[in-house]
Amino acid sequence: MVQAQFDLVLVLRMTINENRHMRIAAHQRPEVYEQILAVSEHLFRTLGYGKTTIADIAHSLGMSTANIYRYFENKSEINEAITHRVLARSETLIEQILRASDSAASRLKRMVHELHRYTCEQYLQESKVHEIVIKAMDEQWTVIDAHIHRLRAAFHIVLQEGVEAAEFDAEIVAAFSDSVFNALIPFCHPQVVAERFAQDEGRQARLMADFLVQVLASGPPAATAAD
Repeated sequence: MVQAQFDLVLVLRMTINENRHMRIAAHQRPEVYEQILAVSEHLFRTLGYGKTTIADIAHSLGMSTANIYRYFENKSEINEAITHRVLARSETLIEQILRASDSAASRLKRMVHELHRYTCEQYLQESKVHEIVIKAMDEQWTVIDAHIHRLRAAFHIVLQEGVEAAEFDAEIVAAFSDSVFNALIPFCHPQVVAERFAQDEGRQARLMADFLVQVLASGPPAATAAD
């Protein structure tokens, strides 16, 4: 399991350099690449993705639009990199919890709470960030899908550690580990959170975390005569 945690940390720290074009640009002048992303994220957060132009980004940086295009093919690609950054911050939170020394049940609850809190903080309190990620969901699903894959791996690890520590039932985890993660998706999906949990203050997320821990610890139901 130590090796599994190590492997997950490596995965969680994957960067947007997986994209070949971005990798080349970042390697050539990484400081410029980072400056473009930082300024773009600031403008997207203040003006909104739709109202920000490449010219706005270039003007704020004091460089030509041609120089921006040396690093990014278009505004959509910049948004992909920014979305990766926003999502990576939540992955860092999960990694920190996963490394903690408290029980698997406690860590599972905290992972649920923190993901939901971060989602509310980023996508409800900052509507422009919501726009950034929703745009990515429409145009750059691969970065979203990779994020989901990494989170699912993190939850799988904490469930397995719960089994090894005799906190969770092995049969339940083996049968329903994917269902556990699926049950949490509504609490970290920007649109669902905005529509269902905007005024909830985390209550439903806490209840779901408590419910999942109880189910995972209870073991499979006993067979009845009818069975």
